[in-house]
Amino acid sequence: VPFLDRMSDKALKETLPQGVAYMHEGLSTNDRRLVEQLFDSGAIQIAVVTRSLCFSLNIDAYLVIVMDTQFYNGRIHVYEDYPITEVIQMVGRANRPLEDDDAKVVVLCQSSKKDFFKKFLSEPLPIESHLDHKLHDHFNAEIVTKTIENKQDAVDYLTWTLLYRRLTQNPNYYNLQGVTHRHLSDH
Repeated sequence: VPFLDRMSDKALKETLPQGVAYMHEGLSTNDRRLVEQLFDSGAIQIAVVTRSLCFSLNIDAYLVIVMDTQFYNGRIHVYEDYPITEVIQMVGRANRPLEDDDAKVVVLCQSSKKDFFKKFLSEPLPIESHLDHKLHDHFNAEIVTKTIENKQDAVDYLTWTLLYRRLTQNPNYYNLQGVTHRHLSDH
């Protein structure tokens, strides 16, 4: 097999003919690149990748298995949870839209975290607006461009925003006392 001659890692030379590769920080750039190309081409079916490398790779798979949701922090000698953004990025690797109709993800975690990940991965997260933090800047820009010329224009503008739609859906997030028209007006 011609690509094996270009591999410098001896153990990788043994696993590649079996359709299995691994990647870690100690692997040479050339070996990493070859593994990526072989995986993309379908020459290898399994790639075991360390947490730190999975973010720099540009490969997608039909099946992604997240082997744990914690890592050992040697500086403070404790196990810490992966930031949820990292789990999302790992899970997002299960995506080959031109090759598969669907994809699979398996997350191996402590049983105490099972319900959290089941809910997190199967239910959509709400998107919240931050327009209220800079509403004055937006209004000023719209006034300058003459989109807003009076109070009614300002009300009309606001009612077309995500902020207005989310105020009644998640009033606690926006420190709203209630969801009546009076509460919205006072806010």
